Amino acid sequence: MRARWACLAALIVIAAAAAGCGSISISGASEATGSQLAIYSSLPLQGPSAQVAQEMVNGERLALADAGGHVGRLRVGFVSLDDADPSTGKLDPGVTAANAKMAAQDSSTIAYLGEYSSVATAVSLPLINAAGILQVSPGSPYVGLTSSLDAGQYEPQRFYPSGRRTFGRLQPGDPAQAAAQAALMRALGMRSVYVVDDQNPFQVPLAELVRRDAERAGIRVAGHDSVPIASGTVFSGEVEKISRTGAQAMFFAGGPGPGSIAFWRALHGAEPQVLLLGSSSMVSEAFTSAIGAAAASTYLTTPALALGQYPRAAARMLEDYRRHFGGDPGPYALYGYEAMSVVLAAIRRAGARGNDRQAVIESFFATRNRASVLGSYSIQPDGETTLSRYGVDRVQNGRPVFDRAIDIG
Repeated sequence: MRARWACLAALIVIAAAAAGCGSISISGASEATGSQLAIYSSLPLQGPSAQVAQEMVNGERLALADAGGHVGRLRVGFVSLDDADPSTGKLDPGVTAANAKMAAQDSSTIAYLGEYSSVATAVSLPLINAAGILQVSPGSPYVGLTSSLDAGQYEPQRFYPSGRRTFGRLQPGDPAQAAAQAALMRALGMRSVYVVDDQNPFQVPLAELVRRDAERAGIRVAGHDSVPIASGTVFSGEVEKISRTGAQAMFFAGGPGPGSIAFWRALHGAEPQVLLLGSSSMVSEAFTSAIGAAAASTYLTTPALALGQYPRAAARMLEDYRRHFGGDPGPYALYGYEAMSVVLAAIRRAGARGNDRQAVIESFFATRNRASVLGSYSIQPDGETTLSRYGVDRVQNGRPVFDRAIDIG
């Protein structure tokens, strides 16, 4: 656990230095200046997540347009930032920190929408929290952002230097995904599972949560290994270890890179009857198109449902989206739309104090039974959503395709 915490702490220190922050003691006035407010968005607009991120940004823009660009007397502006390195398209902690610093130092900022990945949120959240600004993420499922359950050392406290909670997410977090994985195992008739993680500090807690939930569901956990999943790694030893246990399924918490692809193919080649279960971070066509015959045994959990699984309001919103932006939007457009909408609703409920950052934070955390394009939900005191449906994707023709929804209650 100490190694995990050191890794995460170093990430924030490096990012803060790259952004010129020096420390994270950015303090912001409680009240945004005047009647002009700004909502910032920080998402990866380049690289492998660019399409999803652009759909979210378009959803955010549409929600603000639907509100007429204002809440009562308060005009609301929108600033969209890219948290990816422009030269590589990959997440850049320094760029993320610079985005957060820009928003934190803007006296008109009332809310910050982002980030998509948990790694990026771990960088921006301490900066945005220190400024006393509401942060709403459409993704970022890492458990340590909201809870100490199987999280790293000093988590989640170290993400909140102000000592107050200012962060909420719309996507159900790691505990929900772990519950969905255990429910999926039961639905598939699995009696035993082998758990593997790739040593990523943002994935290790999910593996532990899945192990615990599987045991509670009466599923035997044949083993749990943390394995370095690097390109060029030979996995024969790990595959043999799993094979000897007779496990009916293997759950993997990790990324979708070349090492994961090689591991997937190796295990399926040796034990084709073993079901291969993966986390939402693996829902990527780059992964699913490269795993070959293992696709037939693969099940990936995801917070994204089929569009028909959402309320009628979602269908209307998506039709508006097509008229404004064209294309065929996916479910993440709904997450972007709701991220903006719930913030505007918090400003509206704050009434005469709609330009007061703390009042808007309190209003957001008072969200109860909100009817939205994602479904009805509330925000809990720790910032978690009560949305309780999780999706499962299979692989068809090399692409992740929605298979079923699991209600985790």
